[in-house]
Amino acid sequence: MSPNYLRFLIAMFFFLSACTPDKKESNEKLKKEVIAIHDEVMPKMDELKKLKKEIIQKSNDLAADGSGTPEEIGRLNSIAADLDDSFEEMFVWMRQFKSSYEELTQEEVEVYLLDQKIKVQEVNDHIKSSIAAANKELGYN
Repeated sequence: MSPNYLRFLIAMFFFLSACTPDKKESNEKLKKEVIAIHDEVMPKMDELKKLKKEIIQKSNDLAADGSGTPEEIGRLNSIAADLDDSFEEMFVWMRQFKSSYEELTQEEVEVYLLDQKIKVQEVNDHIKSSIAAANKELGYN
C-alpha cells in the first residue's frame, strides 16, 4: 500500500468520523420534527370520528325527510368518507413509521426521515382540511 493511499484512507476516516455526530444530531432534530407534525394532529382523531358521525346523521336526516337533494346527500357522504380516510391515513402512517435505525447509515436515516416528514405532513394537512370541511358543512366555523 502506498504512503499516499494510506494517508488518504486515514484522512477519509477522520473526515467521516467528524461528520457523523453532526449528521446524527441533524437526524435527531429531523426525527423530532416528524414526530411534532404527527403530534399536532393526533389529538384530533376523536374529533374526526365525532364529525363523521354528525355528517352521517345530517345526511341520513336529509334523506329521511326528503329535504336533501341527491347532490347534497352525496356531498355529505363524500365529506364523511374523507374524514374516515384521513383517520385511516394516520394509523397507516404510524404502523409503517420506523423509530429505530440501527441497520441504516446516517445518510439513509436522513433520506428516510425526509420522506417520512413529507408523508406525515400530507396526513396532517388531510386531517386539517377534512375537519375544516366538516366544520363548515355543520356551521361550526
